[in-house]
Order: sequence, then C-alpha cells, then structure tokens
Amino acid sequence: MKRALLFVAAGCLLCALGAVAAPAKPVPPADEKEGTVAGTPIARADGGWLGLELKDGSFQITFYDAKKKPVAADRSSAVLTWNVHYQPNPERTLLLPGGDPSVLSSPYHVKAPHTFTLHITLLKEGGADVEPYIVDFSEP
Repeated sequence: MKRALLFVAAGCLLCALGAVAAPAKPVPPADEKEGTVAGTPIARADGGWLGLELKDGSFQITFYDAKKKPVAADRSSAVLTWNVHYQPNPERTLLLPGGDPSVLSSPYHVKAPHTFTLHITLLKEGGADVEPYIVDFSEP
C-alpha cells in the first residue's frame, strides 16, 4: 500500500515538473497572425490565395499572400465562365482592376441560382501566362 502511494506521489511530482519545465509556445506578433480569405478560398500554386465572392450580385476576386493577407493583384484580368440552365451557351464575364489594388471585379450581374461549376482563367498583361482554376461555386 505504501509502495503504491509512493508511485502515485512520484508520478504527480514528475507531471508537475514536466509542466513547469516545458518551453512556452511562442506567440506570433499581431502582424504575423494568419488572416482570413473572404468568400470561397482558392489555393494558388505559388503559395498565395484567391478569395472568390459575389458582392451585390457581381463576381469579385481578392488576392492574398500565403499568410492570407491582401496583396496587390499580380494578374491584370480574369475570365469567368459557367453553364446556366436558361440558355445553351455558358455565361461569362471579365474581371478587371478597380479602386482596390488587390481586387479584380466585374459589373456583370449574375442571375440566381448561384450553384454551378465556375471556370476561372487569370491572365497576365501580355497574354502568354495563364492560371486556370475550376471551382464548384455555391452561394445561398
């Protein structure tokens, strides 16, 4: 009985010493904390992110770095196409830079329902370098 009590006390003591001796996990500074991506997040091959969303019925793509902080768009435009049920041809729109350097947007109003497969092609000035994505898009 005394031996069992001794083992329990030694175990508790070792646990307490381990908790005190464990190094504290460093807290990253506020500017290094990971942000959030607005809308549907899309991972890019270079480690950055795209945020795809419908704002007031129009598409908008926001560019983010690897830590999900907004950055200036590294593409000059984007073409979006999607199939619709009310006509045989797909809908498409062109997104261009606006007032915010990290955003490409379009004035084209997207008709509901907002559930479809979206084909995104990011274009760079000069035209040779394209970056394609296919996204199952769904907005309530």
